[in-house]
Formats: sequence, C-alpha cells, structure tokens
Amino acid sequence: MLAAAAAAMASIGGTFQQIAEDAAAYGYWAVLLVVAGDGVFPALPGETAIVAAAVLAADGSLSLPLVILAGTAGAILGDSAAYWIGRAGGGRIKRFVTRIAGADRLEAAERMVARQGPALVFVGRFLPGIRIAINLSCGAGQMDYRRFLLFDTLGAFFWASQAALLGYFAGKAFADQLWVAFVVAFAVTGVVALFVTVKERKRVKRERAEAEAERAAAGRAATPEA
Repeated sequence: MLAAAAAAMASIGGTFQQIAEDAAAYGYWAVLLVVAGDGVFPALPGETAIVAAAVLAADGSLSLPLVILAGTAGAILGDSAAYWIGRAGGGRIKRFVTRIAGADRLEAAERMVARQGPALVFVGRFLPGIRIAINLSCGAGQMDYRRFLLFDTLGAFFWASQAALLGYFAGKAFADQLWVAFVVAFAVTGVVALFVTVKERKRVKRERAEAEAERAAAGRAATPEA
C-alpha cells in the first residue's frame, strides 16, 4: 500500500517536473501562443500556462513581469481574433468557432453584451466558458474595435496578473518542492474554474429562459385576438 502510494507520488512529481522543464525551455513564447490559442479554442490551457510559468518565476527561472506581459499579450491576440471572426460574419471558420462556443452561450452573450457592453468585455476575460461567445458577439454586434481593445486589454492584464501571482506565491511557498507548488497552484485554479463554470451555466440558463419568455410574449402580442 505504502509502496503504491510512493510510486503514485513519484509519478505525479515526474509529470510536474516535466511541465516545469517544458515551461522553462519554451518560456514566454509558449505562454503567449497557448493563451492566444485559448482565445479561439478554449480547450487550450491558457491560464495553466501562465500559472506554470509563474511557478518557475518564483525560483528565478523566468521573470514574473514578463510572464504577465506574455499572458496579457496572448489574451489580447486571442480575444481580438475571436472579435474579428465575429465581425467577418459567415464562413467555415465562423461556423466552426460558433459550434465550439455553443448556440445557447452565443445567445446569452448577445443579450449580456447589449445590456452591459464594454464592462462585460473586461469581466469576460475571467469567464472561460462564455468568453469566446462574448468576443464573437462584440464583433458581430459592430462594437467599435478601439473600445473593445481598451476594455479587453484591461481585463487581460488583470486576468494574467492574478493567474501569475497565484503561481508565483505557490512557487515561493514550496520552493524546495517545485512539483508540490504546481499541484497546489493547479488545484486552486481548478477549484476556481469549477465555481465559475457552475455560475456561468446558471447565467446562461437564466438568459435562455428570459429570451424564450420574451419570444413567447412577442408571439402572443402579434397574434390577433379572435
């Protein structure tokens, strides 16, 4: 029993050590590219890439300000790509990204953007599930790109900073056991992501119910009385 547990711990340690080596090898460019890709393909681990790089920044392998800068730049690039895909209208890429975002999320995002506008662009950086739908909707809704870019840049900076600081302080707390720092930082990130996902789904369901109620009311109003 103890031997199996020790083997499992060794395996986990080896996995996270490999993550550390890869992050150190590819550094800031890896963070930028992964985060940028996450803006269009949410399956990519954008936040995880920042956390991993920041853990390494804690022991001096990388620079914390440059990790934050790379994460911010990647987020702006990815979000801007989604914006311009939304602005482009039809096409195979738009249809593919729309399928990734989900019809319910797109409808919810359109309603939320109409009400909250630029503020939602800022907050959307912290909402991984509906983020791409918000950015697509901003592009499709013809929000001025300069306005979008301003609020997206602010959101990207604060989002990258909080992820980097989480990884950095975990790295400092477990400086002698780097793999433990990775486990703790990723666990906290996972718990927060789960909480946000649950809240997002409730919000999307509420927006869908409100939209259906509005359509039903409009249908009744348009039907002449007998």
